[in-house]
Amino acid sequence: MSFLKLCSQMMALTLVVLLTASIALAVQVTGEGVDRHQALNSALRTAVEVEIGTAIDSATLVESGVLVRDEITSHARGYVTSYVVIREGATAEDGYTITINAQVNRELLFEDYTTISILQKMSGHPRVLIFSTAEGFNSVPVESMKKLVYSVGQVFGQKFQFEIIDWPTARAKYSSIEGTMDLKKAIKHSRMLKADYAVTVDLDLPPSKRPVMNMSCVRLSDQLKVGEVRRVIKTDADLSGKPAVRYENAVEAARSEVYWSSISLAKNMLEYMETELDRGEGFRYAVTFLGFPDVSVVETAVQDVPGFVRKHVKRQSTKNMEMVYWSNLRTEDLMKRFSTMLRDLGVERFKSKSDGRNLKFLWENPEGF
Repeated sequence: MSFLKLCSQMMALTLVVLLTASIALAVQVTGEGVDRHQALNSALRTAVEVEIGTAIDSATLVESGVLVRDEITSHARGYVTSYVVIREGATAEDGYTITINAQVNRELLFEDYTTISILQKMSGHPRVLIFSTAEGFNSVPVESMKKLVYSVGQVFGQKFQFEIIDWPTARAKYSSIEGTMDLKKAIKHSRMLKADYAVTVDLDLPPSKRPVMNMSCVRLSDQLKVGEVRRVIKTDADLSGKPAVRYENAVEAARSEVYWSSISLAKNMLEYMETELDRGEGFRYAVTFLGFPDVSVVETAVQDVPGFVRKHVKRQSTKNMEMVYWSNLRTEDLMKRFSTMLRDLGVERFKSKSDGRNLKFLWENPEGF
């Protein structure tokens, strides 16, 4: 059974216990703030925190140092399906207090908690190319989508820990790719970009209707559509006036929906990564070799290590190499096999370190190979 699948099942079992142990009743909570808006947001956040509960406190601190609980509660409004105000009013300290009965979407809450937790604990994340195509008749032009593409990249990179290529920002680095990025170019240049997935972000402005954000994800190796999301933008935006102003206002309003669209796609990606492991394609590792006099020798040797499935070199210089490595071996066994491989190559002194599925080897032998 794959690491991701085992993690998913263990967390799912815990969350099922939480779900079945609690009756679907509204949670009564109180929030305080400088005004009603702040007090209500505080109450909604508290309601979500109550639902997460103390039973999963031990799992909240992840390797990146980011609290999954904080990530979930920062989007509390999206998890509260409805609420009723019990009482509210100003406080003696010129603040505001409000007590509500809040109904929380527990299923969505725990699905997202599980997804973010697993993604943040993973290593060797896929590299994701993010860009806009503006293919729709009423789509916001590509040049006006930079902020929205950047926001999607922030979620995938900082919150979900994927390695990202924000195309509007990175395109200057790849000057040989001419014109606007599209899926055909992403597939054609995937090796140069070292990208595993492409995520497209588009924003449509249908006449007399709210803007609609469309996101899709394609696995570049086999052009498989992993998932797609369509979300109507709920935040009000002034779409009158000149086109440039309309586009800017629409993009700003759409940023409030980026988290929800992104996590939906991330769930799909996680499912396919789990399926890949279940097909016997191995555990995914991030492996780094640092300071080796001729790292190309190591690149060849890793293919002869027992359990080897395949590899993808992401960066390489004369002495350093970073690769994604798939193996049927568990972390401890793979570390031993790599250490044996290096000794067989004549490397007598080196340091090694494993952090989850991040494996690092530092050369220390002054005699070389």
